[in-house]
Amino acid sequence: MNVVGMIFFWLFLIIGVVIIPFGVAGTFIIVADAFIYGLATQFEKITLSFVGLLLAMALAVELVESFLGALLAKKFGGSKWGMAGAIIGGFLGAVIGTPITPVLGTLLGGFIGAFIGALSLEWVHTSDWHNALKVGFGAFLGALGGKVTKIVVAIIMVIMIGVRVF
Repeated sequence: MNVVGMIFFWLFLIIGVVIIPFGVAGTFIIVADAFIYGLATQFEKITLSFVGLLLAMALAVELVESFLGALLAKKFGGSKWGMAGAIIGGFLGAVIGTPITPVLGTLLGGFIGAFIGALSLEWVHTSDWHNALKVGFGAFLGALGGKVTKIVVAIIMVIMIGVRVF
C-alpha cells in the first residue's frame, strides 16, 4: 500500500475512535477501514477472519453500550420500567439532541435521556421520587460507562490492527 493510502488508513482508524463520544458508531468505521485495507492488500496481514473478529467486537460493544444504562438502573434499585426507560430515554435523547447541537447534543442527549427516561418510568411505576432519582442516576452512569467502554474497545481494536499491519 502506498504512503497516501497508509495515511488515509491511519486517519480513518483515528477518526473511528475520536467520533465515538459524539454518538457515531466509530467501531464500525474501524471495521470497514480494516476490511478496505485487507482488500487493498489481498488480505495478507488483515485477514477476513480478523475482520470478522473486529466486527464481533464492534457488535458486542454496541450491545454493551445500549444496555449498560439499563443494567445500572437495575443495580441502583430500578424495576423493569426503569430499565426500559433508560434504554428508550437514551435513544430518544440522542435523537432529539442531535438536531439541537449535532455533535455535543447527541452525546449529552443520550446521557440526559437515559437519566430522564429511567427516572420518569420508575416514578410512574413506583411513585417513589427518591428511588426514581437514584435509578435515573444509575442509568446516567451506565450510559456514561457504556460510552467509555466503547472508546476503550475501539482503542484496543486499533492497537490490534496496528500489531497486524506492523
